[in-house]
Amino acid sequence: MVMLGSGPLALARSKAERLAERAAKVVANQLAQAPVANEVCFSPSDPCEVKLVKFISSAKKSLDVAVFDVNLDSVIDALIEASVRIPVRVLVERRNSKNRHSGVPKMVRKGIKVRFGRQKGIMHHKFVIVDGTRLEIGSFNFTNGAANSNQENQVYLEVEPIVSTFRKQFEKMWSLSLQ
Repeated sequence: MVMLGSGPLALARSKAERLAERAAKVVANQLAQAPVANEVCFSPSDPCEVKLVKFISSAKKSLDVAVFDVNLDSVIDALIEASVRIPVRVLVERRNSKNRHSGVPKMVRKGIKVRFGRQKGIMHHKFVIVDGTRLEIGSFNFTNGAANSNQENQVYLEVEPIVSTFRKQFEKMWSLSLQ
């Protein structure tokens, strides 16, 4: 950014730049395609939030989600919309679910089956299994910070031995979790 002094003109310039960046991101999000097998997404430069919402929305039979933190409205809304059509199970870290920005209370109010990880340490997983056959995994928490600020990643896979291993891990965690 070119600094034009420290007065109102400098502030106006930086606000204009911020607005332009947001507008560019909106256009990129509108053009974003649903993720395909073996695709990788890096936030905040790529539209990872949009990819995840499209991935969740593509589910036809089931959704199993394990996530450390969730406050991203678009993802919460996609999970709620999916839960009207198909079984949705969400496993979250208990401590994060209690913070004031958590989307967990909204999901519970809307009838999504939500459970809390019960394990040594924290439930730090971040993955989504769609229809038992497709997997999203990476460092991407379902948060505003992950989508807009943090350096995060997602990988989309359809490799059966890998997806199967995650299905088994999810079932194990789900059976040990708290309601």
